[in-house]
Amino acid sequence: MWQTVFATAARNQRANLRAFPWAFTLGHMIEGGYLVLVSYFSYVYLIQGDLDNRFALYAGSGNYLAYAIIGGALNVFSVSMMMNVSRALITEWREGTLEALLLSPSSRNGYFLGTALQQFYRSGMVLLAVLVFGILAGMRLSAPHLLSAVIGGLLFILSCYAMALVLGSIMLYSRDTYIVQNTLFAVTTLLCGFQFPRQYLPGFLQTAGEVFPLTSSLQLLRRTLLTGEAIPLRDTLPALLLSVVYIAAGMWSTRLVERGLFENHQA
Repeated sequence: MWQTVFATAARNQRANLRAFPWAFTLGHMIEGGYLVLVSYFSYVYLIQGDLDNRFALYAGSGNYLAYAIIGGALNVFSVSMMMNVSRALITEWREGTLEALLLSPSSRNGYFLGTALQQFYRSGMVLLAVLVFGILAGMRLSAPHLLSAVIGGLLFILSCYAMALVLGSIMLYSRDTYIVQNTLFAVTTLLCGFQFPRQYLPGFLQTAGEVFPLTSSLQLLRRTLLTGEAIPLRDTLPALLLSVVYIAAGMWSTRLVERGLFENHQA
């Protein structure tokens, strides 16, 4: 499997460098910089630092600038990660290489993990660029609990990967990328609490947001970055279990759609 992982990552990286070396990544960096500027100008000039008393209670910290910038950076990272991993198979279909991939003996798990590995490299560059913009804008963090930050980061990446598998099967079934992915990203941006505490939402929307592993993993990671608190292992279970469910559902639905495509082609 690991040969497939590294071979897929290397192939995708070479293809990206030849087709669009910096345009796609630069676009996400600009988007992240825009989010930082919006957060900064909104806090400094629009509300002039006057926060609702409930914000610190809901967010666990009164540091709005850090809260918004971290959320914006992770939102850009998640969108970049999910979009590129989920589009892998439908890109193969559009380029006419899907049938060869389905007939090859390569590991399907290795293929998706290799795609995720290459996209983690690109998305990580975007994330670092946004955080640099945030530091320049005045974002300050307390010293985080290192182990908790690593666990929270890995859990967030796992959540992105799990949701990308389900999204990818829907894209392949519908033969559409634009409407499907942008609908999901709009929903997760609203319900997962990237830019504001979810407690401001009506109760039914808060409940709806719990179906995404991104919601709990985002809360855990941001909490440890803002407050420096250690994350209890029991708090990681909801995101971890949901991610496992999404991965299982994504792999099952992808194989189901692939079988349908292959049978229709043979007919």
